[in-house]
Amino acid sequence: MQRRTFLKDMLAVGVAPILFGGCASKFMANRRVNVGIIGYGRIASSFEVPCVLRRKDIARIVAVCDLDSKRAMAGAERIEKAYNDGTKVSVFHNYKELCARPDIDAVMICLPDFWHALVATTAICSGKDVWLQKPFTQTILEGRLLANLAKKYGTVMQVGSQQRSWQVFQKATAAVLEGKLGDIKRIEVGIGIDKEGGSSAPEKVPANFDYETWLGPTDHNVPYNYTRCHNDDLKKIGSRPGWIQLEPYGWGMITNWGAHHLDVVRWGLGGIAPDGVSGTAKWMSTSGGKLWNAHTAYDLHYSFNGGRTDVHVCNRYQNGVKFIGEKGEWIFCTRNYKPITPSDPKQAPKNGDLPPLAASKPSLLPAFDTKNDWNPSQAHVDNWLEAVRAEDPSMTVTNAESGHRSTSICSLGKMCMDLGRGKKDGCSLSWNAAEEVTGNPLADKLMKPFANGKFDLKVNLAEFGLKFDAVI
Repeated sequence: MQRRTFLKDMLAVGVAPILFGGCASKFMANRRVNVGIIGYGRIASSFEVPCVLRRKDIARIVAVCDLDSKRAMAGAERIEKAYNDGTKVSVFHNYKELCARPDIDAVMICLPDFWHALVATTAICSGKDVWLQKPFTQTILEGRLLANLAKKYGTVMQVGSQQRSWQVFQKATAAVLEGKLGDIKRIEVGIGIDKEGGSSAPEKVPANFDYETWLGPTDHNVPYNYTRCHNDDLKKIGSRPGWIQLEPYGWGMITNWGAHHLDVVRWGLGGIAPDGVSGTAKWMSTSGGKLWNAHTAYDLHYSFNGGRTDVHVCNRYQNGVKFIGEKGEWIFCTRNYKPITPSDPKQAPKNGDLPPLAASKPSLLPAFDTKNDWNPSQAHVDNWLEAVRAEDPSMTVTNAESGHRSTSICSLGKMCMDLGRGKKDGCSLSWNAAEEVTGNPLADKLMKPFANGKFDLKVNLAEFGLKFDAVI
């Protein structure tokens, strides 16, 4: 029986499907993919939804889910207006109800980082193919769980690391992998810096927002303030939400932009993992009623290739990735200052800043046609939709295992930052990529998933007859 058909039939009669390796049936080759959107906020409204709407030939958005009813309704109305053919988009409050709908083939998970693992687990086990915004998950064990589930179910998964579909980064990493720089001795990475802010003053929860559920696996005793979550004004849906720089909901720049640029680092090094990390960081002040508490300045050194390659991640570098070879020659890649998504830097170039693609000498770079790089975000979504139609997990340029491995590098850096707080020399951690352990009990404890009552991966897995330890 075809994988997707089997899963839908089991779910339709209320039977939890078993885990098994999928097979490509190509059954969707001649029809459109039905997509559900889980989370309609800043990135979904400006990136995922517009990109799917442009592909009316192969995909159709049929459902929207959000804990903010105003956002959910706004998303549904926008989609219906775009189709302009009588289409009715279903609106959900509970993501599990959306995932249980048998006619939905795939979901795009566009939620705060701390919700990624819970929702993706249910989506995968419900037989849906998955688009998951970066960073892949909040903790390393969450990532390992999702990667294992995606493999067992044969899930077509795309991680929202769209630099993999961006010609600037493709050209740079291709040149590095071809050996044009020889052995890579050093990589310099700049990922920007967050600013202090937010407000800890309690506010009344808007009637349209289910704040209690939004807190999910985190502490439910914290007061509501829109700077903890997102702006309630629909006109400001594109504004940067506070949770991005507020632990435990987001880890700040190390996972926000780190998920992009450290993914490029791993890509350029052939997919290998680091041996360890050391370094220091500074943290936001919450004095005077300020709320946000993520890191500010950072200075991390990752060791790759048994110490032969130093990856230096530091806020003093220009946003981007510079690969430096054994003879001192280099190749640099960045998005520069032309925003493609709302999370891109919005600032003027500084004196001495390099262009999107640069090298110590022109002969190191392949030809670069900017006309073919007009919309890498669209290319990334197209790649996922085409893979879903083909039921071929190997087609996506950022699959679950890759997303997990790249995000693990970010998480390792965050753990190093945490354990180095208050220490002049910071912290140093080793990394055993095969077993995914540091050997440091305090650090390894930080890899565990968040859980709070019913908001627990073990609960979600149990609904499908699965046990956490068995999947891990």
